[in-house]
Amino acid sequence: MRLLLDFVYLTAVVLGSPWIICRLFVTRDWRSVPRRLGFGLGAATRRCIWLHGSSAGEVAVLKPLIARLERDMPAVELVVSAYTYTGLATARAAYPHHRVVPFPLDFSFVVKRFLNRFDPRLIIIVESEFWPNLLAEARRRDISTAVLNGRMSERSWRIHSRTGVVSRALRGLTLIAAQGEEHAKRFRALGVSDDRICVTGNMKFDLAPDAGDEGARRVMRESLGYRPDDTVVIGGSLHRGEDEALLDACRALEGDAQASPILVPRYPADAALVRQHVEARGWRSVLKTAVDQGEAEAPGSDGVLVVDTVGELRELYGVADIAFVGGSLHYRGANKGGHNLMEPAVLGVPVLFGPYNYSFRETADDLVRSDAGIMVSDAADLATALGALVRDPGRRRAMGGRARQVVLRGQGATETNYEMIGALLADERGELQGIAVSRTMPKAATDPDSP
Repeated sequence: MRLLLDFVYLTAVVLGSPWIICRLFVTRDWRSVPRRLGFGLGAATRRCIWLHGSSAGEVAVLKPLIARLERDMPAVELVVSAYTYTGLATARAAYPHHRVVPFPLDFSFVVKRFLNRFDPRLIIIVESEFWPNLLAEARRRDISTAVLNGRMSERSWRIHSRTGVVSRALRGLTLIAAQGEEHAKRFRALGVSDDRICVTGNMKFDLAPDAGDEGARRVMRESLGYRPDDTVVIGGSLHRGEDEALLDACRALEGDAQASPILVPRYPADAALVRQHVEARGWRSVLKTAVDQGEAEAPGSDGVLVVDTVGELRELYGVADIAFVGGSLHYRGANKGGHNLMEPAVLGVPVLFGPYNYSFRETADDLVRSDAGIMVSDAADLATALGALVRDPGRRRAMGGRARQVVLRGQGATETNYEMIGALLADERGELQGIAVSRTMPKAATDPDSP
């Protein structure tokens, strides 16, 4: 099976090489290729805990969990991996004291090289990164492997049911902590033993425990040039075309109903194109990096702030009166759609989003059901819904309060999952606590791939 998988991967790489090369240079991820093949990983570790999140959202989910591990197991080295360029950038910023590496390509010889180098006692995977060679090799080495915040879409379930490759690998997992019962049923249907599956909720609800700092939010809002009576509308994690839809919705407002947009493209490399769209509509655009470096004044209500940085979206949501969360307005695939609705919701910001919310379907349903968010069907519907909220401050404040309550009710999954992985390590806890218990956090790790 390993040789067959390697052949399939190699064939896919050869056939897709023009697209892959183009994508590597567009995202600037070409520098990580040697490390994805297992070269230049740095010094070997002994019995580490390896935590993996595919992209920025999954990497962020690990933050409370890693904080607990740092506190309770200071002697254990943590290795954090991510697959996407934005995920790696987020991990480097969030976990400077830990080893951050690109996730390996799932060739059997590459996976072996990673496992030999890091010697993990536990592998933690967030959500749905099920690479069969990695899972199979971990099972052969008797390495505990836990999936936290696990999810399985209907489409993925159908594919895995037919091919059997991933489903066979999943049966070797030590633990799956699923977001909801619907996901758990699909894992069971793929043959995962019921005693290895638990439904613990969505860890993304736990990301903003200190969301109520109004003073810090007010200071940041003022630093960006917004007055107390300005209505700030932020578009977060915008994919191509969504920035234009939001700009047009703001432009459609008339009379006293005015909105000041902040645009945060999902990929910082798209910031230049977003600026073109802003200026084509007669607005002045300013990049966030230019403001940070003192090269330009924040536009406030006189222009549009275009955010070309990584890792600031949560704080910027706190500046806004209304949020539109992107990746949801246009169809991008059966397994794609939507970004983190909880980040603005926990701040008490009313949330707008499109109909394609595969990644956050349960949260979208909860927000709509609680009258805490609005699902819009297209650009015209977005303009209508935005206009209604801009014109009614009382309604948006009430919606924001309900949105925050939706998130607070859903919190607690991280603590439950932490207790479960603690149980996996229970037999080794004496050894864990005994290895240099007095060790302090190391200096920030150097990373040759860092920008």
